[in-house]
Amino acid sequence: MKLEAINDYLILRKLESTAQVGDIILPEESGQQIIKAEVIAVGPGKVLDSGARAPMQSTIGDMVLVNSLACAPCTMPLDMEGEFLLVPERDIAAIVREE
Repeated sequence: MKLEAINDYLILRKLESTAQVGDIILPEESGQQIIKAEVIAVGPGKVLDSGARAPMQSTIGDMVLVNSLACAPCTMPLDMEGEFLLVPERDIAAIVREE
């Protein structure tokens, strides 16, 4: 089975949650967690008023940081392992790049 995201949505495989990203520490009572995830599917981009599509900034294989409140968990077929999330690209907080 193949997953295809539509419009400006990404399908992510959750890797870990953390209360600290770099020097930023999120208070636990905020109800938020920063999730590190791998992009496994990327939509073609949002349709603009002109009819053209806005380019996506994320690509398959990127490691991203996203607020847990912005994600919708999704159930995948049994042959796919892990926890998966559906999120619009505008809710991605950062792309983690190796130096």
